[in-house]
Amino acid sequence: MALLADELAERVVRKLIDRQKKALVIVTGAAIGVPTALEKLKELRGEGFTYHVLMTRSAMYVTGEEAVRAALAPEQLWVESADAPPEKVAAGFDTILVPALTVNTAAHLAGCMSDTPAAAMILSALLKGKNVVIAVDGACPDHPKRKELGYHMAPALRDALHDNLVKLQSYGARLTPAEGMADAARRAIASFLPAQAAEPAKGQGPAAQGGSVIRPALAGRILSVKAVNTAPRGAAIAVPKGTIVTALASDEARRRGVTIRFES
Repeated sequence: MALLADELAERVVRKLIDRQKKALVIVTGAAIGVPTALEKLKELRGEGFTYHVLMTRSAMYVTGEEAVRAALAPEQLWVESADAPPEKVAAGFDTILVPALTVNTAAHLAGCMSDTPAAAMILSALLKGKNVVIAVDGACPDHPKRKELGYHMAPALRDALHDNLVKLQSYGARLTPAEGMADAARRAIASFLPAQAAEPAKGQGPAAQGGSVIRPALAGRILSVKAVNTAPRGAAIAVPKGTIVTALASDEARRRGVTIRFES
């Protein structure tokens, strides 16, 4: 009986994983980090991920349908709008992956506006607590590539764009650099499985071990998993208030008993 119960439990977990690996991919017209994010999603195809894709018209121009088809081999690809209402399309997926997010779509989502099909799908997924993983390179005002492209925005504008990403994270989106897209998707799926759920480390924080406070160098205002990995177990990482903590960084900090502190 015990073996039968274990086998049934394993089947249930496999079905859950398979359902999570059926992903809706939304590609907006961002230009930064997209090839890297697509390559990471291509990597996940080898692990059983399958994709349905919505591309905006601007994404067709910036990224191109051919590049998306080559990387993702989608079972279905829509341009601008699907063959059903956005909310109904999003309801058929537990995992929504956004390898390219524009500043414009980030602003719409931060304002809870679902006035485009792409924004409506992402917002609907967030409202229902689904896996939403977003590569933020194209929407991050602090990305080094922006200087190369000639951007010199006023501090107030930079702060406003950054705050949109902070809001997205607070709404439940898992934000990641493009290079972390595959790992963020894997961890998002694992977090939905009871046996895989990560528990906060107990008795491992700075108070328990008398650990040190680390102030890592940040890429813009984003705390990545690489920065967390530089901190010893049980230490505290201090970052400026408003820093975006990527999903991978948050998960790794929890796993290693590292506390993240926000300083004014």
